[in-house]
Amino acid sequence: MNVFYAPPNQISGDYIEINGDEAHHISRVLRYKTGQEITVVDGVGNKYSGLIEIVRKKQVQVRITDKKTLMDPQKTPKRLILGLGIIKHRQRLEFAIEKAIELGATDIVLFKSRYTEKDNVRTDRIENIMISAMKQSMHAMLPVLTIAQSLEEAISKYPQSRIIIAHEKHDGKPGIMNEIKEEKEVLALIGPEGGFSEEEVNMVREKGGEVVSLGRYRLRAETAAIAILSLFLG
Repeated sequence: MNVFYAPPNQISGDYIEINGDEAHHISRVLRYKTGQEITVVDGVGNKYSGLIEIVRKKQVQVRITDKKTLMDPQKTPKRLILGLGIIKHRQRLEFAIEKAIELGATDIVLFKSRYTEKDNVRTDRIENIMISAMKQSMHAMLPVLTIAQSLEEAISKYPQSRIIIAHEKHDGKPGIMNEIKEEKEVLALIGPEGGFSEEEVNMVREKGGEVVSLGRYRLRAETAAIAILSLFLG
């Protein structure tokens, strides 16, 4: 089933007006016609069913027939934040973000660290990937994307979070994940290529963070992001 995205400002009363590339995809790529039923999510927890009433190249108007709130952001039981050091290779970075959303990340913060080799990211590309991943995985919440200039700044943006940091040179405290899974808000930190420096690990510890192990093998950054978020499934 295809799922489409329309932000809240495109939804009014009983109607959804889908514009731009999303409308083009509906009208020209998938060739939807008037009278067909479609499913739309708004990125803030709501899923709509509706019938197409107008189809143009860059505009599709939908009359809402049903609305379901899948997640109330004010009552979310778990806020799972992926803190990811900016990865040099664009495809690997985008892959990590896509899989993070599929695995339930509610926020993504990209940061520069000591071993970061790339200073900038194209936020427009990342936002499009986030929307696509949200639709593909049938989520209704669009994660919040934040860019931080340092690991310390990334941590400071989430003062209520329980912090965990994956580092291959530390075994971590046995059983810590069973305890952390019960937290309402978790910030999971993964370094870029080269991982974290000892100074960065110590800084995280000083701020109350816990070092966790992802196993005996050294993982690529994008694999580590998948591995740490997978620990929260179920």
